[in-house]
Amino acid sequence: MKFKVLTIFMLLMLIGTDSFGQYTSGSNKKKRSNGGKDVHHSVIKGDFKLPTPISNKAFRGVLNGVTDMDLSYNYRLISDFTFGVGFKYGFWDIDVNSFPSDKVTGKMKVLNPFISVSKIFQQNSQFFIETELKVGYNSMNTTGTYNVNTFDHNQTGINFEPKIGLYLQTPSELLAFGLTINYNYIGAGFSENNLEVDKIPGIDAGTNNGNSQYFSVGFGFYTFLPNKDDMAAAKER
Repeated sequence: MKFKVLTIFMLLMLIGTDSFGQYTSGSNKKKRSNGGKDVHHSVIKGDFKLPTPISNKAFRGVLNGVTDMDLSYNYRLISDFTFGVGFKYGFWDIDVNSFPSDKVTGKMKVLNPFISVSKIFQQNSQFFIETELKVGYNSMNTTGTYNVNTFDHNQTGINFEPKIGLYLQTPSELLAFGLTINYNYIGAGFSENNLEVDKIPGIDAGTNNGNSQYFSVGFGFYTFLPNKDDMAAAKER
């Protein structure tokens, strides 16, 4: 699936979610932001996801996704737009079953600082939907052994990650948990160069496999840092 098509899909989803939020809350009613009268501007959130490769033949055939997680600090505006900065860590394991006649072991680690912009659609006092776009710069390190030879390959590439999250707030209103669905596009491809060999079994050497892409689904959390209303209420207790 092409990156352009998926970007258009995410934009349509953003518009559709906005329309749904206005429909469920009433178009003439101003929706209250999470956590009371005063917006919780400072937000810390994280995602713990399982990645599944979908594009780049070598990337899809050689690697198994183990974890894809990130943590970020975000500043939320009154309009429910949020801007953030964070860091992603990914871990991929080389599938030994992809090499029936060779002994191959190894892993790939991904480090990715990113910036993000998101929009929150408050459906009611407990449930909200978030759409987000993260943009970062991946550093990928593939290490291991291929038969008797060791390999250590580094590459970099721009990363685009559209995301949608469905969240439920806890009674305290300062914490929310939810399900996140993410698509990742990495501006770098996985090939025989990563394993420092001439050919990967079943994949033509020198083939342009294209940039790596994967979906990830998992668990996310939101922590709203206390605002002046929360601190005032705490003093009254």
